[in-house]
Amino acid sequence: MLGLGRGKGEMSSVPRDAATVILLRDTPLGPEVFLVKRTGRAGFLANAMVFPGGRLDEADLHPEWPDRCADSLEDAARRLGLPSTQGTAALALLVAGLRETFEEAGLLIARRGESLFSLEGSGEASHVFDLRAELNAGRLSFKDVVQRLELHLATDALLYVARWITPEIEPKRFDTRFFMARAFEGQEGRHDEQETTASAWMRPADVVSACESGTLQLAPPTYRILLELAPLTDVEAALASRAAQTPPTIAPRFIDDDGRLSLLLPGDFQYDGGQLDGGQLDGGQSPVRNRISLQDGRWVSEGRGY
Repeated sequence: MLGLGRGKGEMSSVPRDAATVILLRDTPLGPEVFLVKRTGRAGFLANAMVFPGGRLDEADLHPEWPDRCADSLEDAARRLGLPSTQGTAALALLVAGLRETFEEAGLLIARRGESLFSLEGSGEASHVFDLRAELNAGRLSFKDVVQRLELHLATDALLYVARWITPEIEPKRFDTRFFMARAFEGQEGRHDEQETTASAWMRPADVVSACESGTLQLAPPTYRILLELAPLTDVEAALASRAAQTPPTIAPRFIDDDGRLSLLLPGDFQYDGGQLDGGQLDGGQSPVRNRISLQDGRWVSEGRGY
C-alpha cells in the first residue's frame, strides 16, 4: 500500500519537499473535503484517495511569484513558521500546493482584483479547463495560467496545519506541508484523468468509515487528518481548531507490532524506544499508544494527537 520493499541495506532516500491542500466546504449535513483518487499507475500511493498535492517543482521558485501572490516573502515565511530569510522557499511551498490543486482537482484558489475567483456564471469554465490541459501537457506553466487569467494566488487563504515526513524505509520519500482552506464558491472541482482518475466531495466521517470497512484506500496521513476532522460541525470549527495549534512535525516510524505493520507516531510509548515490563513502562507508567496499524489490508488508528 505504501510501496514498501526496498532492498536490505539500501540507503534511505532524501525526502523531497511537497505540499498538500485540504479543501473544505460547508453543507447542510456538515463539512465536506475534496479528495482525488490516484491512478493505479502511480509509483506512490497507487489507487489511494488523497488530498490534492505533490512535490515542489523548480518553477514554484520563480522570482516573479511574489508579484502574483497575496503573501510577501516575509508573510509566507511567517505563515510556515520559518525565518524571514527562508521566504522564497516558504512561498514556493504555498505556490506548489495551489498549483497541484489546480492540476489535479481543477480548483483555483485565487483572486481577480478584490473578488474571489469563481466560475459560476462566468462562462470561463471551458477556458480554464483548457488551460489546465495545456499545463498538464507541459505546454504552459502555472505562472502562465495565472497571468492569462489575470489572477493573484490567494496564498493567504492557506492555513499551515501539519508536516508529515515519509518513513526512511520508503524508497520514495516526501517532506510534505499540509495546508487547510475553505473552498471558494463557484468551483466544484474535477480530476484530471491522468494523475487522478476520480474525485469527490465527501464528509470526513463517511471517508473514515469507508476506509475502516476496507472499501476505500487512504494514505495514513489522510486517514489521520480525516479522523480529526470527522467530529467537527463546520468549516469554521475545523479552521479554528487548527489555528489554535502549533503545526506538528510528524515523522512516523515503522515497526512489526505482533505481526502487524504499524506506524508509530510522536507520543507513542515505543516511538523513542520505550519497552514494556509486565505491561508497564520503566518507572511504572501505563503505556500510551499513538499509532496507525495495518489490519487485514486497512488502516486502524489508536490514540490521538502528537
